[in-house]
Amino acid sequence: MPIYRTQDSHKDPKLQTKWYQNDYKESVAAVMTTLKNFGFTLKHQDDNFGEFIFERKGDTLDVRVISLQRRQTAIDFNFNVSNFFDFGRGKQVINELYQRLDKILTQRKFV
Repeated sequence: MPIYRTQDSHKDPKLQTKWYQNDYKESVAAVMTTLKNFGFTLKHQDDNFGEFIFERKGDTLDVRVISLQRRQTAIDFNFNVSNFFDFGRGKQVINELYQRLDKILTQRKFV
């Protein structure tokens, strides 16, 4: 089963962590609505650590919402695909989720 992870230093720009200029509650609300509209159902939520687990058709998506400062939040995905041969579908799902979140949240610009 392929696993796709986002992180700050990933070589592929589509799998790099996205930073937003929104607070934790706004970011969590955006993640919840975006993933529910994308067909995922919430299985576990832990606001103490900012971790959320969603499922869809056997696929599992772990989401981490990390708030470093009041208006500085990062959203990371860890996508476990159930099908052994997914042909990059997991990367496309993560990219589509980030595009939908970019429409709702304010992306942080690095100088």
